[in-house]
Amino acid sequence: MKEACVLIFLGINSWLDIRKRQISIILTAIFALAAFLTALIYHRISWEFFIPAGIGCFFIGISILSKGALGMGDGLILTALGMAMQWSDFIFMLFIALSACALWSGILLCFFKKKRNTQIPFVPFLMIGYLGGMIL
Repeated sequence: MKEACVLIFLGINSWLDIRKRQISIILTAIFALAAFLTALIYHRISWEFFIPAGIGCFFIGISILSKGALGMGDGLILTALGMAMQWSDFIFMLFIALSACALWSGILLCFFKKKRNTQIPFVPFLMIGYLGGMIL
């Protein structure tokens, strides 16, 4: 059930990120609140709970420091996902997502002659990372 909710959340935000270069703040807030309440109900709140959410907050900080070079929405999505996932699964998903994004960026640079400042939506890569984590 949790996997289906995460996939729906990532699917909707992936579509929005590709089409409009934005995410749904309301959906992200609802998802984060539901994840937090679920963790609270099932007594999953410990210091490990804050590792993935802290990584998401770190991405928000990078977005602020880079004046939007990394989207704020990506950090918000990561923070919400961090509340819903175990820290080891979160790290694995993030590694797959960053690797896939780097590979796609290399393909765009080499074969499609895109520039370094080309914007790439990151949420679809988070979905790929999540699916990859589910498969492996």
